[in-house]
Amino acid sequence: PGNMAALMTLSQLSNGNAAYENYYRQLDPANTGRISAGDAAQFLKKSGLSDNTLGKIWDLADSDRKGYLDKRGFFIAMRLVASAQGGNDISLNNLNQNVAVPKFRDTESPLVTVSSTSDWAIRPDEKGKFEAIFESLSPVKGLLSGDKVRPVLINSKLPLDVLGKIWDLSDVDKDGHLDKEEFIVALHLVYRTMEKEPKRS
Repeated sequence: PGNMAALMTLSQLSNGNAAYENYYRQLDPANTGRISAGDAAQFLKKSGLSDNTLGKIWDLADSDRKGYLDKRGFFIAMRLVASAQGGNDISLNNLNQNVAVPKFRDTESPLVTVSSTSDWAIRPDEKGKFEAIFESLSPVKGLLSGDKVRPVLINSKLPLDVLGKIWDLSDVDKDGHLDKEEFIVALHLVYRTMEKEPKRS
């Protein structure tokens, strides 16, 4: 039975829940197929479980001792975290029970939590407009540096701390540059936030 996890498909492991995929993308934005031990450990710590428990979870998720998690290993870790948070033993035998989504502190970005509501969805007409703005800033190799994006953000008159958060959410790979997708997300968040903020006259 110890090998049951190996037989489960990714969608069985995630129970078809989009949160698993979203968390995975946060940790592997370039889709390399692996999450380093350091990144995974930092993320798993946010579950609030003890190091001892997380150590057990890691051993089961990285059963081949590769030193990193592939997507399947990450999904297994997620299931085990959710299981432990629900007060269950950490064992691969628990994987076939219905488990809630694991909870992590500080990882709730609007992109993950509100993407289900149409309010935050990027409309096609907006996307075209944002793409045009992106091209007008003359990206280099498909990337805009922070210096080029900053004036556009500041122009929105939103408070700087809000703009800082928007930048952090948009610059997914933390390279100080935004590609077209990241830039569209940034502008989208700016526009949505402006709609929600009381207009300062």
